[in-house]
Amino acid sequence: MNASDPIKIAVVGHTNVGKTSLLRTLLQQTDFGVVAASPSSTREVISSGIVVDGEPVLEFFDTPGLEAGTDLYDLFAREFQPEYRHDGPAQVQAFLHSLYARDDFEQEAKVLRQLTRSDAAFYVIDVRDPVLAKFQDELTILMRCGKPLVAVLNFTGAAKAYTREWKQALARVNLHTLVEFDTFSPPPGAEQELFNSLVAVLPAARAQLDAVAAVRREQRQQRRREAYLQLAELLVDVAAYRKLVASGDKQLLNRAVATMQREVKQREQTCLSEIIALYAFRLDTAVLAELNIEAGYWQDDLFSAHTLKDFGLKAGLGVGTGAAAGAGVDLMVGGLSLGAATAIGALVGGVYQGWQNYGSRLRARFSGAQELMVEDTIVALLATRQCYLIEQLARRGHAASGQLVVGAEAGDQPSALVCWQPGKEPAALREARKRPQWSAMMVEEFEPSSARQRQISALQQALMNQADQL
Repeated sequence: MNASDPIKIAVVGHTNVGKTSLLRTLLQQTDFGVVAASPSSTREVISSGIVVDGEPVLEFFDTPGLEAGTDLYDLFAREFQPEYRHDGPAQVQAFLHSLYARDDFEQEAKVLRQLTRSDAAFYVIDVRDPVLAKFQDELTILMRCGKPLVAVLNFTGAAKAYTREWKQALARVNLHTLVEFDTFSPPPGAEQELFNSLVAVLPAARAQLDAVAAVRREQRQQRRREAYLQLAELLVDVAAYRKLVASGDKQLLNRAVATMQREVKQREQTCLSEIIALYAFRLDTAVLAELNIEAGYWQDDLFSAHTLKDFGLKAGLGVGTGAAAGAGVDLMVGGLSLGAATAIGALVGGVYQGWQNYGSRLRARFSGAQELMVEDTIVALLATRQCYLIEQLARRGHAASGQLVVGAEAGDQPSALVCWQPGKEPAALREARKRPQWSAMMVEEFEPSSARQRQISALQQALMNQADQL
């Protein structure tokens, strides 16, 4: 292995243990290879790699699953053992040049051939299966290739797993380099452990493997920063967003409220799609329990009191009546003095928190009209839903294809990630409330500015800090 050549890693193991799933997660490619419940999904060797600074550093080879390990073990003992008793690689080569490799054991020959051409291998084990003789037989054959093996214990998050038994079995054949890695939901730091395990068996490749690990760490951090930046922009857009309707016109008010709800939903969906794409998932596979599996849309209505309850938020009361009340939209009566507006708000059960900060210039401008803006509870719900999405995607393997189950643990509940309760929002959102020109949803009035960007950056950091504490 030359320092300039990519490190070649074969991924081997019994059929249907998650070899392709492992590579989907490592490569962050939801469409790599074929994943199916039926055995022998992979029939040929498939390769893909990781590039650093434009140069291929790691090349992975997905191999067919071993199915006839015990029969092959018996063949080796019967046909190739005497002459190659103490030379495993020569024994494997003798088999590969025999008729057996082209006939009865064609699939096994593909695996062994690729392993002999590789620098090392990940031996993938489905720990939901008990330690059986057929697995031990195939492992013995793989070890005869003379290549370093790293055991990857897959699906360790399963309710019924034989992890301890597999560790004991591997130790008995002197295979101590192993990593626990659930391809559907990798434990924190599991990818780093995989790279460290390769360093342990390929010390000459340390510089290349360290470079890969460093790039992947930076990618994860950058992806998270970008996701929270997208969320911060969403929240500023919605918090600053408002509509004016003629005072006293119920039909106009109803239509305006419906339009606001629709546009806020669309803006959230845009953010959701961008975040899913950022994490390299497809909308039809990167789904949560609250998302429609076909289109990636949130199933629950953003403006539903039921949705607020599910996410641990208390429904707020606006200062309005009629169509706006309980619709997730606050109604402000233009043209009234500050004291009169406060008195009316108190009478109907809620006061708009930002009214006292709304400047005299804007109050005069909107005199005689009713102004609608999104309730604080809805802004808090948007933050909570998207924070939940980001944190779930960050720990989701690209092999996962079904819905994530919410509620398996307390930490998985959406309500455990409530960013804030209404009235306790970050300062950046209070600033956005006073500046409708900061909302990109108001196309004609939108004014991008350095002040807006500073508040978005501050909000991005506040959201990341909040998520770290939850």
